[in-house]
Amino acid sequence: VATESPTGKAQLFVEALLAVHDLYADILRESLEDDPGFSKALDRACKEYINTNAVCVSDETNAARLLATHCDTLLKKGNAGARAAPAGAEGASSEDNLEHQLAQAVCVFRYLKDQDMFQAAYWRFFARRLINEQSVSSHGEETMISKLKEVIGVDFKTKLACMFSDIAVSRDMTEQFRDPGRAAAPPPFDMGVKVLNTGSWPFEAPTTKLNLPPELSRVVDQFTQFYQNKHSGRRLNWLWKYSKADLKIFFPGATGAAAKTGYVFTVSTYQLAILLLFNADSGPGTGYGTEQGPALTLAQIMAATEMDQEQVDAEMDVFCKARVLESSTGKVDAAARFALNGGFKSKKLRINLAGLRRPDQKREAGEIKRAVDTDRLVNIQAAIVRIMKARKRLTHRELVETTIAHIKLFQPQISHIKQAIDKLIDAEYLARDESSRDTYNYLA
Repeated sequence: VATESPTGKAQLFVEALLAVHDLYADILRESLEDDPGFSKALDRACKEYINTNAVCVSDETNAARLLATHCDTLLKKGNAGARAAPAGAEGASSEDNLEHQLAQAVCVFRYLKDQDMFQAAYWRFFARRLINEQSVSSHGEETMISKLKEVIGVDFKTKLACMFSDIAVSRDMTEQFRDPGRAAAPPPFDMGVKVLNTGSWPFEAPTTKLNLPPELSRVVDQFTQFYQNKHSGRRLNWLWKYSKADLKIFFPGATGAAAKTGYVFTVSTYQLAILLLFNADSGPGTGYGTEQGPALTLAQIMAATEMDQEQVDAEMDVFCKARVLESSTGKVDAAARFALNGGFKSKKLRINLAGLRRPDQKREAGEIKRAVDTDRLVNIQAAIVRIMKARKRLTHRELVETTIAHIKLFQPQISHIKQAIDKLIDAEYLARDESSRDTYNYLA
């Protein structure tokens, strides 16, 4: 059921919030003539019910996270149902429908207490859409960025614009690398590389090791040399977690079109490294003379790819559930021997295995919260320094109240303000007044 998925829940949540908002906005306009006092009362009420309700009970289901998920659904390919025209607007173009829905999302955003949480989640979703080439249109992405700029200023827009720029530059660089007129031979397969500036993207260097297949390793070394010739002194970190490949496999028992053209699987680079071990004429296993190709144990796969056991177990679980590989024990364990399922059949000739491992919603929500908490502490400290630099001397209560009023992007907690004050005292930006321990002095 669609409503059981994160995207379905997010869509229903946002639609319910808008239904309540629109109901009372109509009453305010038609019966109360947009009276300023009632308008302020409606704004306060919206902030309350949007942020505190029966749905927003955890990090992965807070209002900011759900709204970011809804925006991702609207802006991602393959979600035409979510972008369907609202009642009364059936004749509008698809771009007009999308712009209307994005405007409604920004309407909800205005009432969020944790706008920085939305920014952090939206940033991650936006990055995934760009590197996976899943944006429904560049116009839609730019429209949303412009609408957010009107609410939160230019800084967030600048970060997202830098990401757009990285993708455009990478596209040109890939074309140069694949140019047959270059001195070096072009790669033996179609290859696209996205070079991303570390400070603009929410990705970290991988901790999982990977021994690349020789076919891919040679091309990676060529591109690294090509890039360093253009930009000396820069270092590339290859993020295999986010890369994909199309791999054609011919199964011995295939019939019809599949026997002639094979199946094309979209796989992650980790999955590619494992599957290439099962070629009949390569790999570290046994059974080279059989039609099925090698039969490999988990230990052999780990030794050949240098991947850790958790990663290998997870990928082998995907292969076995998709029936691409078969386990001699019926499960993924150390005693099993794995071989290509020669009798594999599917109605589809193109199959996406990379998409079967979904991001862990709870873990990702925890990562976003930790990153946001760190940024918040820095922002609170910066606000306190600005306030104290202007006022020079304030009581604890005055400083807390002024800091809360000063920060608009999120609602700072008093405990976090106290923590920030203690850090600033340790760093000798502030000092307690000798005559009153409840008063702070700014140290120039």
